[in-house]
Amino acid sequence: MESSLLFVIFMAIVQGIAEFLPISSSGHLAVLGRLFSFNAETNATLNIVLHAGTLLAIIFYYFKELIKILTRYDFDLIGKLAIATIPLGIIGVIVKFMAWDESIFNNLFVPGIGFLITATVLLWGQKSKNEKTLDKLTFKQSILIGIAQAIAVFPGISRAGSTISAGLKCGLEKADAARFSFLLAIPAIGGVVLVKMFLLLKNTKPTLHSLSISHLAIGFIVSAIIGYFSLRLLLKILQRGDFKYFAWYLIFLGLTTLSWAIVNACA
Repeated sequence: MESSLLFVIFMAIVQGIAEFLPISSSGHLAVLGRLFSFNAETNATLNIVLHAGTLLAIIFYYFKELIKILTRYDFDLIGKLAIATIPLGIIGVIVKFMAWDESIFNNLFVPGIGFLITATVLLWGQKSKNEKTLDKLTFKQSILIGIAQAIAVFPGISRAGSTISAGLKCGLEKADAARFSFLLAIPAIGGVVLVKMFLLLKNTKPTLHSLSISHLAIGFIVSAIIGYFSLRLLLKILQRGDFKYFAWYLIFLGLTTLSWAIVNACA
């Protein structure tokens, strides 16, 4: 399928919504990429650019807090974020070494199973007492949240859902669980985006795997704008209720995706 601006905008809207709601943006992009016949390389490229847009949304939303953390030299929180990023770095190297980073986006079984895993994690995370503030989070618990983030490298497993649920299981208050999750996303998403963008900039051709630079730029802007408002929405949802409705949606989506994958495998 030839890339179109409308399709890129549609994917950007999906990314902006799904990155912050606990339903896995990468899983949705992988399924939609397959549905619209994007090849694995094209889908991975678009995925990175749209993630960069939602990264900008996080930085913009937490900008004042980030300045406060840096100017006050909050080494305790910085250290916890740093140590929680290590598991993702390890998994990222393994995925790259095994050359899974593009092929997994073209395998429907991966997001299908991932959606079901996320649903289970969301239901698991709700059954916890949430009385601990972020300054009481231990470094050991930070690593556990980091492991939850590392597992979410696979499409279908929500980074936000996994890390927030892990934070809740560690006893963090809902607001602090979300806060740590999205602050943690900055080095996580930022690191991946920087590496991928470096590789993309080495390509001197006017197009990038059938996606024009102008279309990618528009997708970046749309995902940033939609992502900002989705982030605000998630924080309100987290305070008012739980994630069970998202879990039921993911169970339905996961079973549907797996059924599609099985039909394709048997065809």
